Amino acid sequence: MVELAGTIKVISKLLRDFLVAEEYAYREGFLQGVDQKVKLMAILLLIVLAVSTQNIFFLLLLFLFSLAMVLLSNISLKLYLPRFGFIPLFAFIIVLPWIFLIPGQPVFTLLGLNVTMPGIMYVITFTLRVTACVSCISLLLFTTRVSDLLHTLKSLRIPDPLVDMFGLVYRYLFTFLSELERMLLGRECRVISDQGVIKNWRDGGKVVGNFLSRTFSRGENVCKAMRARGYDGSLKTYSRNDKIGIKSIVFIAFVMIMVGIWLVTRL
Repeated sequence: MVELAGTIKVISKLLRDFLVAEEYAYREGFLQGVDQKVKLMAILLLIVLAVSTQNIFFLLLLFLFSLAMVLLSNISLKLYLPRFGFIPLFAFIIVLPWIFLIPGQPVFTLLGLNVTMPGIMYVITFTLRVTACVSCISLLLFTTRVSDLLHTLKSLRIPDPLVDMFGLVYRYLFTFLSELERMLLGRECRVISDQGVIKNWRDGGKVVGNFLSRTFSRGENVCKAMRARGYDGSLKTYSRNDKIGIKSIVFIAFVMIMVGIWLVTRL
């Protein structure tokens, strides 16, 4: 149970770091100066390009493009890579068995199973696609304030219930992760020795049930507190003086170059 609790704490910390990357949006940088609508639509276009191709060269190039944007946006690669790197790593672990499952010419034998070239290519392509998509999403999260993103979504005529749901989920995730961390910390303080596998699994079930109960209770309390402060069922956003400047035009040009490369790789 102690090992499981430690793993969950590490995962929750990585997820919190990934979500709280908004701190970089207040820095002076290239993407920070790009118009919010242009940035959102361009990054969504890049994600569509990554999902719709199997060309390894383009996926790798898109990942390198995102790293270049990170450097231009005054974000340290040393801090950027660990914050989103766990997602591609998790995807790689999930898809790894496909090196045995996809039929084809065997390359070598591992643990009595044939590793095929189509399987290897599928694992590499899938991992690179996830990496490219997550790196593009990270650009948006690292260089855009959530309040600006909510305003941009509403200005693009996205239905208000969807925007409100996104805002509430984003805010509640931090409460969710903090509650989980407090429970695991309390568990570690009370357990001083290994109690056996059966006892650990039984206690783990109790922890999960208690966590779900606390989550529902905390959500109800948060909703009551919001209503007591004037919440009427919709999140309010305030207008911005958005304008397309030179940085927005340059970013559009970069994205169009990526679109051109995508078209060439499709031929």
